[in-house]
Amino acid sequence: MTPSSDQRRRAEELRRLLQQAAHAYYVLDAPVLEDAVYDQLFRELEALERAFPELRSLDSPTQRVGGAPAESFPTVAHRVPLFSLKNGFHRADLEDWHERLGRLLSGGRGERPAPGDRASAPQGPSSLALVGELKIDGNALALSYANGVLARAATRGDGERGEEITPNVRTIQTVPLRLTLESPPDWLEVRGETLLPNATFARLNAEREARGEPLFANPRNACAGTLRQLDPKVVADRQLAFFAYTVHLPPDWRPRSARDPAPPRTQWEALEWLKAAGFQVNPNAALLPTLAEAEAFFAAWEEGRKALPYATDGVVLKLNDLALQAECGSTETHPRWALALKYAPEEASSRLLRVVAQVGLTGKVTPVAEFEPVLLAGTTVSRATLHNADRLAELDLHLGDTIVVRKAGEIIPQVVRAQPQLRPLAAVRVELPEMCPECGSALVREEGEAATLCVNSSCPAILLASLRRWVSKGALDVEGIGSSLIEQLVEKGLVRSIADLYRLDGAVLASLERMGEKSAANLLDSLEASKRQPWPRQLYGLGVHHVGEVNAKTLAKTFASAAALRHAALAEPEAITAIFSLGAEVSQSLRQWFATPANQRLLEELATLGFALGQTEEEEAASNAGSSALAGKTFVLTGTLPTLSRRQAQERIEAAGGKVSGSVSGKTHYLVAGEEAGGKLEKARSLAVPILDEAGLLDLLAGGGERGARAT
Repeated sequence: MTPSSDQRRRAEELRRLLQQAAHAYYVLDAPVLEDAVYDQLFRELEALERAFPELRSLDSPTQRVGGAPAESFPTVAHRVPLFSLKNGFHRADLEDWHERLGRLLSGGRGERPAPGDRASAPQGPSSLALVGELKIDGNALALSYANGVLARAATRGDGERGEEITPNVRTIQTVPLRLTLESPPDWLEVRGETLLPNATFARLNAEREARGEPLFANPRNACAGTLRQLDPKVVADRQLAFFAYTVHLPPDWRPRSARDPAPPRTQWEALEWLKAAGFQVNPNAALLPTLAEAEAFFAAWEEGRKALPYATDGVVLKLNDLALQAECGSTETHPRWALALKYAPEEASSRLLRVVAQVGLTGKVTPVAEFEPVLLAGTTVSRATLHNADRLAELDLHLGDTIVVRKAGEIIPQVVRAQPQLRPLAAVRVELPEMCPECGSALVREEGEAATLCVNSSCPAILLASLRRWVSKGALDVEGIGSSLIEQLVEKGLVRSIADLYRLDGAVLASLERMGEKSAANLLDSLEASKRQPWPRQLYGLGVHHVGEVNAKTLAKTFASAAALRHAALAEPEAITAIFSLGAEVSQSLRQWFATPANQRLLEELATLGFALGQTEEEEAASNAGSSALAGKTFVLTGTLPTLSRRQAQERIEAAGGKVSGSVSGKTHYLVAGEEAGGKLEKARSLAVPILDEAGLLDLLAGGGERGARAT
């Protein structure tokens, strides 16, 4: 059967959506889809590809494990692929999986029987005993041991390669640095899950709130961010935990000491082996001889998880016999012998108080529900986005409604439905306003578009958001200006555009609340210095929809100036969509932005104020001279440099084609060391890695090559 054109388009759209979501989740650590939504889209694509195999492509998310590893740490290959697990969501999914195992082990290929043949399908041997384990909501790790000593720790990454984060993992108390074995093998790999206990998560968020820092969304995100910290001391302070669940041993290894356990033959024995080797194993695992016991195990923990001191989002069921596991084998993305059976999202009832319309950086108006606080997945929530006017209409919300709220994937609060049978008399239906709540301009919604927009470039909400983006650390990094000062400047009419920041008068600044002559002078100096920030930062600071820090760097490598990017956006959009990782939505956003008269005026004003709005001659020369010498080279930065901040040094290296890693290894090409360099300097010396001071780095960037590199 041949797929229709609509089915082809849908498969292509699903691949694009899932690839974007995987990139945001795995590489950027910034989820854009709830787990439940991602799983639904993934299953839809799987079904299409199963029905029409010709729709399956090598780049389909169904053919891979996850996203590519980020570049903040060196990447390493896993000795054995670190697969994700196939998900199930209902009792029928468990039954189908168990039935498929029986067919596989009875000589079949695991296909589902034809309708009506279920009863006659082969059930396989009676040894289909399972082991049930809790699905810890954390981050998978692969630990490599050489002669019983921890040699390497890596994240899942894309399943084939992950990020090496050994110094951070060494700080986890439940990860043994040396195994408690008398005759360990030459090598072994242990797989497990690292997690942040609920109590530690609460402590961290309380400390962050006291410091005025943004709170972590949930323990899993906090754990992922902790593992990718460049400073192991931060990791140690956050007190991560680790549960081991799999061990890979050399096939011919046998212990030389009678005190060491023999190689395991079952998953249950593997858990016991790991405990004997010194690992913490989750105590709630169970041996499940029958399918009925597996179903009971899942049901018990769906309720019992609430009493646990850490987050779980399901149970993992594994074929117990390791020889049968090997016989079942794996697909390209997951083992056939295991299933992750997920809990239904936790829900709670609340009362809708109001719906407010928020105006964002791009003018998009988002309805946000505010309701009486409820406890969900360990945190108190009182707000949830309603996304757009279509979703608002679909929910048919009225003020005072009793609503059902849940955290999809235990991360993002969402309103699931209203309960109209409990609706108060004469309750008012909630609708998105026709006028902007911030400036009073008429809101616009283009035909076929989901977003409702305020198109008034002078809207105070858009202006505030654009100013915050421009001065942020990832953009122009202007010191001495925060949200309260920005609000003062806008309220008093002193700033009506980004360009007005650079026309501020020192005396006027000094007269503002919580300012003074010194603060005003420092701010003006910082604003002047920001004119020299590199082109990718300026591009990100402009606040173009879909152009975040990563896309800004990608665009800046191809288009060396705002003028070149404007020409491509308006006249040659295919030059943008041809760039790997950038899609039509980026090209369309850039076209709309550059076609807006107010934005054209802003670029002209910034140029008049002294902004290069592109690569400076120095940056272009460094990029051209250093591109061949630095392309593909890995640098590590340590200590305090005389004139460059660490971020500035990293940007200079990346602009010249190099990469910056967080730890020294045999694959490091250069260590750039400043004052108080610490342990990285000693490790670099022990590995004979070339060491540069700042002057040596600048020589290298200027094209001097290693002859210009000055070792410290």
